[in-house]
Amino acid sequence: MKSNLPVDLSLSQHLVMLELSLLKPNVRASSQMLDNLLADDFVEFSATGKCFDKQHVLSRLPSEMMPDFHNQDFDVRLISAEIAQVTYRARLVRDKEPRPQFSNRSSIWRKTTDGWQMVFHQGTPCAEFTIDKK
Repeated sequence: MKSNLPVDLSLSQHLVMLELSLLKPNVRASSQMLDNLLADDFVEFSATGKCFDKQHVLSRLPSEMMPDFHNQDFDVRLISAEIAQVTYRARLVRDKEPRPQFSNRSSIWRKTTDGWQMVFHQGTPCAEFTIDKK
C-alpha cells in the first residue's frame, strides 16, 4: 500500500544515499558515523533471523568482514512528515559462503533535529533475482 504523502525527489535521493552510506566500508568501520546514522532505539531483524540493537551493531560492524553488496529497486515512502520507509532488494556475497544471499530490505528512518536516523531495519530472504546492469 502506497502512502498518500508525496515524497520530494531530493528527500528520496537523500534517504537512499543515507541507506547506501551504511554499506560503505569507511562508514561501517566508524563507530562514530554509525552512531550518527542509527537512532539510540535502533533495532534490526537480520535476514538470518537474528535481532540486533544499536550497541550490538556498534560493537560488531567496525570489525566485521564486509560482504559484497548489490542493491536495486529502491523505493521511498513517507509514513508521516517525520517518518519514512526505504525498501530495496539486496544481493550479498560473503567470502566464506559459496552462494550469494538474496533479500528484500526495509528500513524506517526518523527525522530528528540533527537529520535523519535509522530506527529499524529488516532483511527478509527472498528468491534469487536478476541483477540490474544499469
